[in-house]
Amino acid sequence: MALQWTVRQYLDSASRRRFLACSGGVLIAGTAGCTGIVNSLADLALGDVNLFNETDDTLTGTVTITDSADETVLSDAFELPPASGDEDAEEKDDEDGMTAYEDVWTDSRAYDARVELDDDPAIQVESATSSSITIDNPSEEMLAIVFGGEEFDDTIGFTVGESLSDLAQA
Repeated sequence: MALQWTVRQYLDSASRRRFLACSGGVLIAGTAGCTGIVNSLADLALGDVNLFNETDDTLTGTVTITDSADETVLSDAFELPPASGDEDAEEKDDEDGMTAYEDVWTDSRAYDARVELDDDPAIQVESATSSSITIDNPSEEMLAIVFGGEEFDDTIGFTVGESLSDLAQA
């Protein structure tokens, strides 16, 4: 009887260990796949050029992209509300701190991205800046222009990547 009890305890504890090991493996595999899922969903919302407002103010201004032949491929005025940190907030019609522009890149080449903000003393970011960027794969790469992002040295940051993960690792 004691031997039967010991074998049963061993099998039960082995089953628990096996279950915990399998559960941990599934959790790790599921977490690893989350990045791919998040990037796939983000690709639906992101465009070639994406503006992100991480300040507390609504920003208005103009974004202009010119190619290496000095042709304007994007010039648009924007009004960009701040991103809300409250996920439970009511849905709004605006993009919640983000706007995207599609079909900007014409070829693999260098581009000049320029942002000019309307004068507003409440805004704690520079009023105009530009950056030269290179797009090697126009069907995959996108530009993020981030206002007030902590990951940038300047108050307006520019980064190029193929996914939301790439853009977030600036």
